[in-house]
Amino acid sequence: MAIFLPTRDVVLPPLKAVSDETRVRILHILSFGSFSVGEIGEILDMGQSRISRHLKILTEAGLIQMRREGSLVYSNLIRNGETPFFPLEIVSLLLSHKEDLPCREIDQRMVTSVLEKRERKTKGFFDKIAQSGGMFQEEGIGNRLYRDWIVNSLPSNQNLVLDLGSGQGSLIPYLLPKSKCITGVDSSYGMITNAKKLFGDNPSVQFLHTNLENLPIAQASVDSVVASMVLHHISHPPLVLEEVGRVMRDGGTLVIVDLAKHDHEVMRDSFFDLWLGFDQELLESWITNAGFTIESSEINQTDSYFQILQIKAIKKEDSYVHSN
Repeated sequence: MAIFLPTRDVVLPPLKAVSDETRVRILHILSFGSFSVGEIGEILDMGQSRISRHLKILTEAGLIQMRREGSLVYSNLIRNGETPFFPLEIVSLLLSHKEDLPCREIDQRMVTSVLEKRERKTKGFFDKIAQSGGMFQEEGIGNRLYRDWIVNSLPSNQNLVLDLGSGQGSLIPYLLPKSKCITGVDSSYGMITNAKKLFGDNPSVQFLHTNLENLPIAQASVDSVVASMVLHHISHPPLVLEEVGRVMRDGGTLVIVDLAKHDHEVMRDSFFDLWLGFDQELLESWITNAGFTIESSEINQTDSYFQILQIKAIKKEDSYVHSN
């Protein structure tokens, strides 16, 4: 049997890259999600030019990837299938000893602070809408069209459907004919408060005020999950998808509608979008890594300048993914 060893070009750059303490700290930071150059500089209390130099070395070594979101550039760890196996081994080995990494506790506290700052902005935006009595719907992004697609994509006669980022529950009346119970989940206290008032004592509907990355829901207890125009408001969508995989039973249906990748900064400035849409292949990879099989995936043009991604996926058997 032939034994294939990594080449010098594959081995040496990652080893050289992780010989620097700051770059090791950056890899640890990125294990919590994607961060911009400015956010990494804030976490490490370093200038952006210095951070950019370290990120360039890590990228050239195949340890991280960088992506542009409008005027901002975000970095994230490489994933399986995106690079030769050896760099993956290096990252995995380092993170398996994260308790011994330099400045671990300080960096984790700063990561939490940055993520909380992001969440406060988004939650504050939606709480403000809730307080004004307004309804946040993407009327200009063809919500009626994708609403019908969502409903038609779900199986009938289900016991429990989870509506992620449910807001004030505008989608729930259309989901009720598909399931005995609907649970709406949202991180905005104002939205959940208004939703409870709108649906009163309906025994088929309940709402949970919680972060989507940590759902207070039992494993394998949900039949289907709907994520309609919510992932672009989430700091770390892959973690949410892993959590969806945890709470969903085998064979369950995941239906996602979100913005395709765009460069309209107004969405970040005016609506506090954390992602300017998603690349189709990237979102599909997150879904499959979370334990799902893609059943359908398409991009559709709306009446506005936005395109929308519509993805339907099925939970594989015994595929619950444990995050780091």
